[in-house]
Formats: sequence, C-alpha cells, structure tokens
Amino acid sequence: MTKIIFLDDGGVLNDNALREPQWRDLVAQFFVPRYGGTKDDWKSANSFAFNKFIEKYEQTIKDSPLIEYNPFIKTLMDQWVNDMFKIVQINPPPSDERFKLTIEAEAWITPRVKSTYPGMIPTIFELKARGYTLCTASGESSWTLKGYLTGMGVIECFTRLYGPDLINTLKGSTVYYQRIVDDMKISPVDAVVIDDSSTQLKYAKEVGFTTVHVLNSNACEETSCDHHINKSREILDIIEQF
Repeated sequence: MTKIIFLDDGGVLNDNALREPQWRDLVAQFFVPRYGGTKDDWKSANSFAFNKFIEKYEQTIKDSPLIEYNPFIKTLMDQWVNDMFKIVQINPPPSDERFKLTIEAEAWITPRVKSTYPGMIPTIFELKARGYTLCTASGESSWTLKGYLTGMGVIECFTRLYGPDLINTLKGSTVYYQRIVDDMKISPVDAVVIDDSSTQLKYAKEVGFTTVHVLNSNACEETSCDHHINKSREILDIIEQF
C-alpha cells in the first residue's frame, strides 16, 4: 500500500520555463538595492552565470555523480555569485561571505516565484488530507525547496525536503534514492516517486520504488517507469489506482 509520495519539483510541482525569467527579475530586485548597478546588468549577469552553473552541475552529474554534494554546491554557488559581480563590474563580497549571500538571496527570491503547474496546489492539499506522507525528491537543495513550497503555501504539507544536501549526494544515481530510504528508515515498496525524468525514475525503480512519469505535455510516451501521466494534476487519479 502506498503511504509515502516523493515529488520532484521542477517539471512536476513547478514549470521551469516560467521560473527562469522570474528569477532574472528577482535577482536584479535583490542585488541592485544592496550593491548598486542596473537591473538590466544584473539580469544579464545572472543569465550568463546561471547557465554556467547549470552546465557545471549537469556535467558533474555525468562525470562524478557520487561526489559529496555539500562542498560541491557551496563551491558552485560561490562561483555563481562571484561571476555575477564580475560581469556587473562590482567588487564581490569576501569569499567567506559569498555562500551566506547566496542562501540569503535564494531565501528572498524563491518564495516570490510563481510557477506552479495548474491544479498542483489543491492536489497537494488533497493528498495530505487523504493521509499520505509527502516529501520532495529533487535535485535542488532543501533550502531552495523550502522557499518554493513556502511561496506556494504548501510547506506545512511536507514532512521532508530532499534535497541532495540532506543526504550529501547528487540526484544522479541509485545512491540518491537508497540514501533517502536509509534516512527515512522506510521500505521503498510503501512509496512512490513522481518525476518528469525517465532516467531518475529508472534509478528509483531499481531501488524498489513505484514510479510515475509526468510528461506535462499533450501526449504520453512509453518509458521504463511503472506508470505515466500527461500532467501533474493527474497525480490524484493515478495514486488512487495503486
């Protein structure tokens, strides 16, 4: 019997395509009053620095998926903010203050982003009301997830925000899902992982989870997961079938 539901964020709870331009605007709103420069400069700087961040993140998942996440993300976020300051030609804060600044920036930005897929907020409340334990299983850090879920107004519905930082490994192998199992002290047969990545679902299935692939498109395709749905708001229907 399914008791625990692990939800990915980007691609399941929130639409990354809607988030990206909002992030650029909010980065500018955060940094300009504190450090100067123009909004356009900071928006352009963030666009470049974030793309560099993502390229490094994705390449590391391919090359070294089992590295320790926490020192890796600290270095990467330090580089993200340092790159932006260089582009806008403003002296960055000292290196020992940059990571704290990135956490502060995300804490301010993430609750202000509005990118939730239609129907997801009432779906989350309904799942919680039906007695399911809700957790995230995302490639984003727990503090980032906390901000997004707070902005959605559903933070109280979630028990645990995984978050590679909570288990100190990237979301890029079976180890990620096995560490979630070990951390929560659960059996994967009692849980379902819902994600938009068939690769991630393959890893989850290998650990023993039931898997649901969310396409968020107009047509389904065959994947190696157990079930697939077109859109996130169909989660309630598929869960009822288990």
